[in-house]
Amino acid sequence: MVYENLVLLVHVLLAIGVITFVLLQRGKGAEAGASFGGGASQTVFGSSGSGNFLTRTTAILVAGFLLPVWLLRLSQGRKQMVLMKLRFQW
Repeated sequence: MVYENLVLLVHVLLAIGVITFVLLQRGKGAEAGASFGGGASQTVFGSSGSGNFLTRTTAILVAGFLLPVWLLRLSQGRKQMVLMKLRFQW
């Protein structure tokens, strides 16, 4: 029970981190001239090069976000198997 609560807490903190880092990033079309056909619209389809700190951190947080999902699913699957075994023993 304590293990699941700890994993759930880590999961919520990672979710908040992912949301924060996604909202901090600027999109490719974030400049006002891009939507109105200005000279900055060329950057919308250009290559972005290597990812910066926010992009890499977001990728790491998303990868970390998937681990608690997997751990919680494993723990729930084990509980269901134990309950099924107990039912069939009666």
